[in-house]
Amino acid sequence: MQSHAGSKNNVANVRAPIKPLPSQVFDIIEQFLLDVQFGHLILIIQDGFVVKIDKIEKFIISAKSQEKRISSKEKVKKKHSIQVKILSDLQSIQYGQLVIHVNNGQVGQIEKTEKRRFDELEGLYGDGI
Repeated sequence: MQSHAGSKNNVANVRAPIKPLPSQVFDIIEQFLLDVQFGHLILIIQDGFVVKIDKIEKFIISAKSQEKRISSKEKVKKKHSIQVKILSDLQSIQYGQLVIHVNNGQVGQIEKTEKRRFDELEGLYGDGI
């Protein structure tokens, strides 16, 4: 007798195709990476689409930061080296969020939180998820 549980697990592991990101999302990420010295960008993803972006920019007031601000205005606009990694992570999420932390003009950390729902567990012990 064959069990159908194996085929059910395979269905749960199938991911939806990667959807292309709108150019507006690319522009926001690129501008954030080039302009922000301190802060973070939170991208919320549902059904493989970016549905919300929160940009939090922090300003540190000191003699050092004022000197740096003058020199940063002369910064050449170019593609950030980690931008490809960010876009790859972003496209791999179906549901969840991606948080990009910038400290002193450099990406210091990227947090990727992916949410998954498992249909075969729904209703187990009278509970839903």
